[in-house]
Amino acid sequence: MKKWLIGVMAAMMAISLAACTPTTEKQKNETAAAAKAEAPEIPQSTGGASDKVPDPNVMPVAIISIYHKGNGDSLVQEMDSLDTEGLDAQLLVSRMMEYGIFTDGTMVNSFSIEGEEEASKGTLDLNQAENAEGVSDTMFLVEIGNTFIENFELAGLTVTVNGEVLPGAEDLSYVVDYEMVE
Repeated sequence: MKKWLIGVMAAMMAISLAACTPTTEKQKNETAAAAKAEAPEIPQSTGGASDKVPDPNVMPVAIISIYHKGNGDSLVQEMDSLDTEGLDAQLLVSRMMEYGIFTDGTMVNSFSIEGEEEASKGTLDLNQAENAEGVSDTMFLVEIGNTFIENFELAGLTVTVNGEVLPGAEDLSYVVDYEMVE
């Protein structure tokens, strides 16, 4: 009887230990796969097509960068836009007048670009070139040069007034330290 009782106790101990042991990774994966198969699959979404489609009623704009005198004595760069898809020299000069870089009535006689990419040189011919902010000639030329060179992606710029080169404005290049220009 003792042997029989020890055998029954051993069997119960084995069943008890089997019930308390953690499940194997294989069983966990099978359980997760079964739960996934039973759950309805929801397609992934980016938030709906209506928020990804541009509004056809909005006018296209050209993003521009304008260099002008800030609140202090240094130049600042500001991002702005033109109500057109392409970039136009007269529209850029008109926006520069709004910032006080040019006096009212400044018109572009012509604007041309020669060369391509890194070798491109622009020539801007204006009817007048007077600064409305009262800055130095050097700062005025940096305002014009940096604005046109950056927006039209030029390597250099020459500014003329009615066909004559503006003093100091032959072959302007982009001034990286524009904040330090006085």
